[in-house]
Amino acid sequence: MQRYLSLLLLLSLLSGCSVFKPQPRNTFMEEMTTSPSHKISERIIPLSEPLLGLPYVDGGLGEGPNGQFDRDPLSRFDLFDCTTFVETVLAGAMSYSPSEFERNLIKLRYQHGNVDFITRNHFASADWIPNNQWALRDITQDIALDHTAFAETLIDKPAWYQAMQQDRLQGLPDSIDKTAQLKALHEAGKNLPKIYVRTPYVPLTALNQPEVLDRIPSGSVISMVRPNYDVSHWIGTHLNITHQAFAIRKQGKLFLRHASLRYKKVVDEGFVEYFSQYDETSTLKGFNVQQPIEQALVAGH
Repeated sequence: MQRYLSLLLLLSLLSGCSVFKPQPRNTFMEEMTTSPSHKISERIIPLSEPLLGLPYVDGGLGEGPNGQFDRDPLSRFDLFDCTTFVETVLAGAMSYSPSEFERNLIKLRYQHGNVDFITRNHFASADWIPNNQWALRDITQDIALDHTAFAETLIDKPAWYQAMQQDRLQGLPDSIDKTAQLKALHEAGKNLPKIYVRTPYVPLTALNQPEVLDRIPSGSVISMVRPNYDVSHWIGTHLNITHQAFAIRKQGKLFLRHASLRYKKVVDEGFVEYFSQYDETSTLKGFNVQQPIEQALVAGH
């Protein structure tokens, strides 16, 4: 690591840079390839550290230059939304080389690793969590025990597709007819299933018990649950999950590390402090907990 940073410093001086600041991607990849830990949960904190402060931008990733509806990059390190931040860090924690990182990122983001807008894991409760049980284990009920609650809703994928407008088409060249492409996108979603989901969650009221917090592992994925959240007037469907983050422990305290819409960047927030802003009248009722499966790293290496 020291040799790598010394080389970058020399290059920056030769190029006339007065201030040395490693690029987040370089730092991320260096940590990924040289980290002495083989535990995914332990790799998540140092891998995500250089991404703190980077801007929050919704929907910054797509299917790359060959995408039919979204040609934003498959990966990037200059901006994130909540889920792309979690995917990027988790894929890095599971990998030891750039090629492994790309494979794991694709497998996390797309059903069966098939890069296509239609197979992207758009919905956390209906797609992302159930399709990623090869890498994660739902431990929500182990955390909440008798306090476990369940959120139920119907994810109406066909209606979600019909609600899309031209701004959903990203990175397409001017030579492509956007009106025709949007019509094709609507058509592609017509025959997709409506999916009933039942999401276990830890109620916010359970946070009054310190032992509940103590059972949340550092490095786990936290998904914010709003049961049967009606946003159909905006996007055509109800939701159960609206935000994702990592739980991390620093100096004995539990934090959320996430790409925050509120702060417009990647931040650390006290776990209890974050949830204390929501009272009983809020639509946010709790959180789901997914723990990385350590064997996934061995299988991928």
